[in-house]
Amino acid sequence: MVVRILNLLVFPLTLVTGLLLGASMLSPFVHPSISSWFQVLGLAFPILFLINLLFLLYWWLQLRLKLIFPLCMAILGLNSMSKYAQYTGEQAAPSTGPVKVGSVNAQLFGAYQNRWFFDTVAGVLKAKNLDVVCLQEVYAKKDLEGNALKLRRQAGFKHHILHRLVPERNYGMMILSQHPIVGSGRVDFPGNTGNMAIFADLLVGEDTIRVYNVHLQSIRFRKTDYDFVNGSDNPNKSNLEQGKGLLRRMRDAYEKRASQSEAVAAHLKNATGVQVVCGDFNDVPLSYAYRTVSKDLHDAFREAGNGIERTYLGPFPSFRIDYILFSKNMACSQYSSTSEIPGDHKLILADLYLRKKP
Repeated sequence: MVVRILNLLVFPLTLVTGLLLGASMLSPFVHPSISSWFQVLGLAFPILFLINLLFLLYWWLQLRLKLIFPLCMAILGLNSMSKYAQYTGEQAAPSTGPVKVGSVNAQLFGAYQNRWFFDTVAGVLKAKNLDVVCLQEVYAKKDLEGNALKLRRQAGFKHHILHRLVPERNYGMMILSQHPIVGSGRVDFPGNTGNMAIFADLLVGEDTIRVYNVHLQSIRFRKTDYDFVNGSDNPNKSNLEQGKGLLRRMRDAYEKRASQSEAVAAHLKNATGVQVVCGDFNDVPLSYAYRTVSKDLHDAFREAGNGIERTYLGPFPSFRIDYILFSKNMACSQYSSTSEIPGDHKLILADLYLRKKP
């Protein structure tokens, strides 16, 4: 009798979870201007997938046909789950030398957290012996160009490009390289934003590789948002008001990321040759922005990563929002990430190889 009553309660929950899981899998295909709720569900995909598995186990232990629905949803979700968790085993490295790539959001080198970890960033990058590194949120209190040159020298790189967001601000993005830079530029985003993308053409042997450094729109969390997530009460606002404000900023960020990702994708489409795309997308793998940028590209984590990856380390739920993508004329033998650099993002690393021309 108890089991029958419990089943009557669990089955509707099984259906609702499955439907929400299905909706979350649609998030990459729904433009945020149509509905931002699909993007929010995309954030919840790993949790929904896990709950669905628990319901599957529940009905399987009872040998009930009701297991068919969560089983189907679990099978449909496997490809999406591979963007969050991987086991690729040992990858064979081609005989040619790798292009060791790194990417990290420098978080202004800690300037607004009352700490300055510039030297730590330079030391870690030098120790990793990388060929190219993309850095987002590069900052200097006075001389941005001088700071960039100092970082290049301390980290042991031969070349670099630096782009300010706007001329009057000591804030921007840079690419460090051991290979000669034979061309560079930027991709400006529409509207009023603190984000952009830049690129550099690197001469690697007889080949030219275009490396993009991308930083898509952040949600711009406020102190009240952090307090709300941490459970602290705000005497000036109710929880409902704080929740609505947070959701409104998330919706605005989703819409801006959509147009920004489309701008990057259009630039990629017009580019020729070998392409590598690195950066902080500020969005999860199951999102419109990720799908738009990664179309026709491989994901280094999916090709050579292992375990459950998370690159954001801040107070909000931790997700994989930093990526190294590459075109089909390349291969990846190794992917890893490290939190050796202070801040709220991991440094992500990949060994990429040019495929031999036929």
